[in-house]
Amino acid sequence: MEKNKKAVLFYGIPACGHTFSNLYLAGRLAEAGFRVIYYSTDSFREIIEANGCEYRPYPVDERTLELTDGEKLPKLYRLILQYTWDMLPELLTQAGRERPCGVIFESLALWGRLIGKQLSVPGASFYSIAAVDWTWSRPERGRLLPASPWRKGLGAYMPGFSAGFFRYLGELPRAFGYACRLKRRYGARQLGLLPVLMNRGDCNLCGYSRLFQPGGRAFGPNYRFLGPLSVRRTVTERNDFLLPRRPYLYISLGTIFNRDEKLFRTVTEQLGGKEEWRVVLIREGEAFTESSFPENFIVRPFVNQNEVLAHASLFLTAGGVNSIHEALYFGVPCLMCPQQGEQLLNARQFERLGFGRILRDPDRLLQEVRACMELKKHWDEKKRRQMISVFSDRGERF
Repeated sequence: MEKNKKAVLFYGIPACGHTFSNLYLAGRLAEAGFRVIYYSTDSFREIIEANGCEYRPYPVDERTLELTDGEKLPKLYRLILQYTWDMLPELLTQAGRERPCGVIFESLALWGRLIGKQLSVPGASFYSIAAVDWTWSRPERGRLLPASPWRKGLGAYMPGFSAGFFRYLGELPRAFGYACRLKRRYGARQLGLLPVLMNRGDCNLCGYSRLFQPGGRAFGPNYRFLGPLSVRRTVTERNDFLLPRRPYLYISLGTIFNRDEKLFRTVTEQLGGKEEWRVVLIREGEAFTESSFPENFIVRPFVNQNEVLAHASLFLTAGGVNSIHEALYFGVPCLMCPQQGEQLLNARQFERLGFGRILRDPDRLLQEVRACMELKKHWDEKKRRQMISVFSDRGERF
């Protein structure tokens, strides 16, 4: 019976932010009667299957698949082309056996776009990061109106990525070599840097509100803003501690934070020993035990984030799309410490919308925490509710 269902191939990116953003959509398709075959790596198998999908591993060693460092854009560009060249023969063979009715691919998953083209089936791109549309016009009421790529996301991205871009220009010759091979063997088109980093499909699904997208009003009808989906996925993470009854702060800054000892010391020195609140801190690494932290700290390598945010008073975050939207869903102000270009873009948008502040001076962390908590008293609650609605893209103005 299962094999008689129409198959949808879902090509994911094996990173928490990307995977958590689209699993609810994949699960809804499975509930609707499709056989959703979700490609990722073994570390995500449990959560993929918990959301109703059939897990299938990519035909590469999981340890060699690295697409999480968006700061080094030329290197990321080269890696995407290289992985596409390496995986495409086997992925095409498997796709041919499944005879899917369509494919969905993460905006970084070039191989998914090419598979849809090779099989001549509809393909949808999923954006778990803010989008860039590189075309020069947008439709509105049957007319084409001028709108530059700079307005449609590119202008917001470039300032945060320019420094890292030039440091890795040496990656481009290898990238161009892979692009030429893909063009010769598969007739692949649109293999420039921006089309490969922002792969577009017949339709483009964005896992956040149009209000959050830089230049959101300039994006045409082939972009559908679904609202934040990560908070609605089936969760497999479990907390092994009781949440404190008094106000508490939640701190999760990603893996880069674990290498920033100065920032880490500032957090423990300024927030440690404060009787007014407890602190739930994500700190990875076997060398760190809770006993080495102030008494008001609860320290874990991972948590059920939604459960924690449901009762938190403030979220200190690096500014990933999923994290800040989950905080928005639960009405928690965000103090943001962006670590790379995409997070800086997110943080600026969130600050401009009035739901968070960027931590510009870590030495004033305590004052910034208190100022950020005050945002909730004055923010636009109607706008917050608009931004957390799902499958309700009405094209609201900023």
